Amino acid sequence: MSNYSLCFFLLLLLVASATFAQGGDLLIQQYSKGPSLGQSYSKWSLYAGTEINRINTDLSTTSPTITLGALFHLEYRFSKSVGLVTGANFTPIRYSYPVSDSLGKDQLKYISFPLFLRVHPTEKVSLGFGALYNHFQEGLKTVSLNDTSNRDAYPKGVFANSYGFVVQGGYHFWKRFYAYFNYRWAKKTSPLTQVETNNTKGIQLGVTYTFWESFKR
Repeated sequence: MSNYSLCFFLLLLLVASATFAQGGDLLIQQYSKGPSLGQSYSKWSLYAGTEINRINTDLSTTSPTITLGALFHLEYRFSKSVGLVTGANFTPIRYSYPVSDSLGKDQLKYISFPLFLRVHPTEKVSLGFGALYNHFQEGLKTVSLNDTSNRDAYPKGVFANSYGFVVQGGYHFWKRFYAYFNYRWAKKTSPLTQVETNNTKGIQLGVTYTFWESFKR
């Protein structure tokens, strides 16, 4: 399944989930029946956390390396079952590749700004889908041969800012904790003469802690 087909399928899933969840809220209001997410909810919430990244390029020669990132997010709830999430993620990307008789490694750093819809079909489970803007910070290239290695910073213009999408599924536990799984991909056209690519895709596993909530409604 292509990225675009996956995107369309998951969007339909989210719409269906939102319709179901909103229908449940309407039943609660009119008949005091149906699926309930609790008697109250917070319109605004702030949370922070850490995430494990395994993100690779779209080149067949590169192999991804696990990295550790961090995030700070804000969620605004339109209702008990639907919210909008934004914030900032520190997302390091690392991968290795062969260079003649040596091993090359790229270390790239991005600040990602997500904006996605989060649906809460149940009290514990959440689904999300939205866009990403990835702001490139810096890139380092390391070439290792035997016991020696050379590290150089990539010149300006090789790597650039990119746009992408993220799909998320998560589980709320212990009231303020949230564990999630992301699949994300990003695209940016590079010159045909350039070996390096700005196109990436991969998975993320994370845990967040909600440290502030507005007055409940």
